[in-house]
Amino acid sequence: MSYTTDFISKLTRAANAVDKLSTDEYRRLVERAVRMVREMRLETSSRPSRGNCVAMGDLEIAALMVEAAANHDEVEGVLLKLAGMIRALKIMVDEKIDARKGE
Repeated sequence: MSYTTDFISKLTRAANAVDKLSTDEYRRLVERAVRMVREMRLETSSRPSRGNCVAMGDLEIAALMVEAAANHDEVEGVLLKLAGMIRALKIMVDEKIDARKGE
């Protein structure tokens, strides 16, 4: 398993065990996931559309609001959304790597 796949699994496990997650653990996961999304977007050389930038900003704001409210369902939703974004970007990164090998 790659680092990215491991992290996607970690986000999913954390979302499924949100009641055992401390605020600090949640914050670290969200910060790490947001940083990973940004790095992967750079790696794919795909500039996010305005809608994607807004969605990422909205997700970061939602993450902070959820942290303050500590609503388990919302925490789960934020973690799963981030895992989904990373999963989609990983597919794009892998396709770009495969295309380079084929050249």
